[in-house]
Amino acid sequence: MRQTLTLIKKSLHNNRAQILLPAVMLAPIFILVVYLLFETAKLSMVKVENQFALDNGAYTQMSATSGYLNGMAQVNAVLPYRVMKTMSTELVAKSSYANKGEKVTVFDVFYTAGAFPAMGPNHEMGPNGAVANPPPAAESTDWNFQYYKGMRADWNKEDPKLTADKDGKVIITSEHIADNYFFGFNAIGQAALREWATIYIRTQSIYLSQDYVYKDMIEKSKVFRESYYLNTKGSCKKRECGRQAAETLERFELETEPFEIDDIIMNITNDFGSSNSHAGYYELPIKLSEVIKTKLFQFAYLTPQSRTRLRRLQRGVSLKQKFQAPSNRFNINITQRYKPYVTNSVTISCPRSSNNCVWPNPLPKYSVKVGL
Repeated sequence: MRQTLTLIKKSLHNNRAQILLPAVMLAPIFILVVYLLFETAKLSMVKVENQFALDNGAYTQMSATSGYLNGMAQVNAVLPYRVMKTMSTELVAKSSYANKGEKVTVFDVFYTAGAFPAMGPNHEMGPNGAVANPPPAAESTDWNFQYYKGMRADWNKEDPKLTADKDGKVIITSEHIADNYFFGFNAIGQAALREWATIYIRTQSIYLSQDYVYKDMIEKSKVFRESYYLNTKGSCKKRECGRQAAETLERFELETEPFEIDDIIMNITNDFGSSNSHAGYYELPIKLSEVIKTKLFQFAYLTPQSRTRLRRLQRGVSLKQKFQAPSNRFNINITQRYKPYVTNSVTISCPRSSNNCVWPNPLPKYSVKVGL
């Protein structure tokens, strides 16, 4: 009996040894695998963090750019047109012209002289003309902003040229209407001129404000680098964060130039106080810089270099940013050996092959996309 028990104990002891010995040998390998998984996860987290920082920074900076472009498109035509539509005071025709049956408003006086562009499709005057055009559909890709009957052809170009109408001056009110309707300076003309000029003084102020804010935000990719730094939780030096991608973005900063006029002619009806007799019209020359102390803004247009950059942005710009890998228990310098990086592609586009929706025919429909 004792011999049997002794044999059983020896057998159990040998089995333990057979299990324990391989376990002892495999333990270091198991620990290494655990460390490897932990270090891999740590590296992956840093890469994901930097990828998000790159995507978010690129989107933030390009959104500032698309917002600026859309703002320029609004200033160039949408805002003046919407305000001018409110100038709906109907003018009285002179007796010899009353049977023509045309309804003419202050809007028509300025529009038919080429004082501002209007939304299409109809660019004629009258009750069914430009003032009555319906608002564009949400999916519309062409708002068809033009001057009356193709006027201002030299203005309505990507590189506009200031051409005058008469004696080096720009005519802003219709000779035909002033000659056939009562558009006296004292009765209505002075107030209408002030309102027209005020519209463009305010759009100029908006333009200058938007231009200042845009340049301040994107100078040296300030917005991108600040966003990158914040999204990496300060894991890199602030002056170095996102520097590689920022240098690429700096090559796509955009510029616009203001288009301004100074010498104008206002066609106005001879105004004899309470007289109901139409005595024809006369030309009133005005030098705006002597009245408002500056030239009068009309619109802003992209510089040739900026248009080239916009076409490149439409195709997509690739961004690449190296990042600092964390230290590890294997004492391998991953940053030096493998040079880890993150990458993406950013585009800014509008519904035109030229990617110029600022001027002519403004369309505030720029959008940003960030992807691989």
